[in-house]
Parts: sequence; C-alpha cells; structure tokens
Amino acid sequence: MNQEWPMGFERRPTLKISTIGRRTGRPHQVTIQFVIDNNGRMFAITANAHRDWVRNVMKNPSVEVTIAGVAKKMKAVPLASDEDQQWLIELYRKKYLGFKLYTLISPRHRPALSFELIPE
Repeated sequence: MNQEWPMGFERRPTLKISTIGRRTGRPHQVTIQFVIDNNGRMFAITANAHRDWVRNVMKNPSVEVTIAGVAKKMKAVPLASDEDQQWLIELYRKKYLGFKLYTLISPRHRPALSFELIPE
C-alpha cells in the first residue's frame, strides 16, 4: 500500500476512488478526473453534489485512490473558498484541453464540490 505513484501519473486522465457507502458500509468505487498542482497536491471536482461518491465522502472522508494499479489510503477534504474553486477550475482547464468544462464554469452550474485528496 505504500508504493509510489507510477511515473507520469499526473498525466493520466482518471483515477479510481473507493468510498465507504454511507448507508451500506460497503466499498463503492467510481472513476473520476483529477488534477495535480505544482506542489504535488491532488484534487477532484464535481458539478453534482448528489453523486453517491460525493455523499459518501461527506459522511466518511477516508477513501482509497487507485492510479494505474497503485492504491493509497487518502482523505478527501472539501475546499471551501470561491478562490480555491476558481484556481482548481484553471488547473482542470490546463489538464483537460478541449474538455468542455461548461458544467463547472457556467454561472448557472457552479462547481458543487471540490476536494483535496490528502495521503493518510
């Protein structure tokens, strides 16, 4: 479990995040997009606060993140400020060139939630 992320992991388009079901207590895994900042910190953003993984994280922030077969225990910490949200959107724009971020950047569709994924 203490393996290093694979070389070039920050360029991968997605990761798998495993949460604990808020009602069932069973693992729940989904594939999501992510970004890494210049300091090596990992982030995820969603425009839908009603997704199961998001609601699970809000109840229990302990998650397992898997990238290219390497899994690590992490904690999903919500970002609170509008400045953090805008900064994170810019990171997504840079990584996912050509990806339509309209659901994240439109005034009608502000990002519902964003998280920093911190190693435990």
